[in-house]
Amino acid sequence: MNFKHLHYFWVTAKAGGVVKAGEQLHITPQTLSGQIKLLEGRLGRRLFRKRGREMELTEDGRVALGYAEEIFSLGAEMEAALREKRGTPNEVLEFRVGVEDSVAK
Repeated sequence: MNFKHLHYFWVTAKAGGVVKAGEQLHITPQTLSGQIKLLEGRLGRRLFRKRGREMELTEDGRVALGYAEEIFSLGAEMEAALREKRGTPNEVLEFRVGVEDSVAK
């Protein structure tokens, strides 16, 4: 599962629609809708249904929202625990990525 898609779904559900969520995420409503459709395709379930100009959560959407709330709450808790353990919240960890010479460039 792509957690970025789940995050987009979560923000959209909390904001009440793709326009408001798009403003919060700084992406277009069309892009946001497309990303949510990818999540729906992956899950094999519709998460929203249109109601006039508004979107409302389906039953599956409410279930998914409950899990998303838990996932992102745990993520925030993990960040806080790791920051506290490190001692300084602005500490930068170095991470290097390289390509082996045997890999075609």
